[in-house]
Amino acid sequence: METKPRVNGSMLADKVGQEIVAVGRVITNDGKSMKLELSDGASVLVSFVDVMEAMPNSLVEVNARVNDSRTLSGMALVVLNDNFDLKIYNEAITFASRYELFVMQPAAA
Repeated sequence: METKPRVNGSMLADKVGQEIVAVGRVITNDGKSMKLELSDGASVLVSFVDVMEAMPNSLVEVNARVNDSRTLSGMALVVLNDNFDLKIYNEAITFASRYELFVMQPAAA
């Protein structure tokens, strides 16, 4: 199973066509598409094939494919606990992205 990078809005332009994981706050949701404010404050539109239930203002994690820097094709959604700290999450993924070249990669067989 391939791991997906965790991203914020500033990283999306570099991930077009790739599957990612993003966390944000639901601004609007009509069931098949939702507007999210990601951990760095960027707004994105996520479209889903199936109806996804998440109330406005709830925190969610989405697995999605990046269409462009502001639109995603959602594949899965998890509603997070209200105690989830977006600011700390954003700091963690920003830090990790700076050092992704140093992360151990699996050895080729």
